Parts: sequence; C-alpha cells; structure tokens
Amino acid sequence: MAQDFLSNWGSQARKGSLELVVMSSLAEREFYGYELVEHLKAQCKLEVSDGTLYAILLRLKSEGFVRHRWEHMETVPARKYYALTKPGHAALEGMRVIWAEIARAV
Repeated sequence: MAQDFLSNWGSQARKGSLELVVMSSLAEREFYGYELVEHLKAQCKLEVSDGTLYAILLRLKSEGFVRHRWEHMETVPARKYYALTKPGHAALEGMRVIWAEIARAV
C-alpha cells in the first residue's frame, strides 16, 4: 500500500515540476520537440509523452515565455525549435526561487 501511494505521489510531483524542468532545459539552449523529449528522458530521468510536452510548450508560448522558429532542411522534415524568451528567463528565475523555498520547507 505504501508503495502504491509513493508511486502515485512521485508521479504527481514530477507532473507538477515539469514546466520548471522544461523551462530550465530551454534556458540552456534551443530544442526541437522530439529532441526535448529525449533530453528529458536521458538527462532528467523523466518520462514525458509528446502530447504532454507539446501542451506545456503551447501554454508557455501563450504566456510569452517560449518562442519557436522553423528550420527547414533538405534531408529531414522541417523542425520547430523552441527557446526561452526574455520574459521566460525572468519567470524561470521566479520559479526557481519558489522551488528553493519549497525545498527548504521540505
């Protein structure tokens, strides 16, 4: 029973921090969608579906925190690259402050 609770709690905690992780990744460099999914799996140990990631990116874009650009290549289909905007960097700093306060409380 405790294992089920912890598994569910861990899943909810990861979902709650996913925007912070996505924005932190985009603060480092641009990513295209699939590449960001793979980065989150490899570097952050987070399993995130394409649909979940794109919903987050859309929400962050509507807030003005993320921008995108298309890159057209001859050998592969066009890719949409995402990056943090200046307001996105400011929001990320605020989120990190809140995260640190939560971590201290825990």
